[in-house]
Amino acid sequence: MLKPLVAQLKACPSRINRFPGTTLTESWERFKRSAWEHGREPTRAVFAGLVLHDDHIALLLTESERSQLAALANLALERYQKETNPPNNLGKTITASLTEL
Repeated sequence: MLKPLVAQLKACPSRINRFPGTTLTESWERFKRSAWEHGREPTRAVFAGLVLHDDHIALLLTESERSQLAALANLALERYQKETNPPNNLGKTITASLTEL
């Protein structure tokens, strides 16, 4: 009788976390180490960050291009936040399973 409920709870999307807390920190550290050093050619990632951060560098792109880059960055941030702080669907899953009984 509870097997379907257990199966649904195990499949609950809030249990899936592709981005554990250390992932962002590790990614940031790798970015800082490999991104750019004086005398080397800057990477695309460095320029993307600078365009979003610095008004002077941002002038390398048109307003429309800056808006597109900002929209993509916002989308990535939103998805990251959903992945790391998923809505708790446990209550909905339990309610739906009990309603079926």
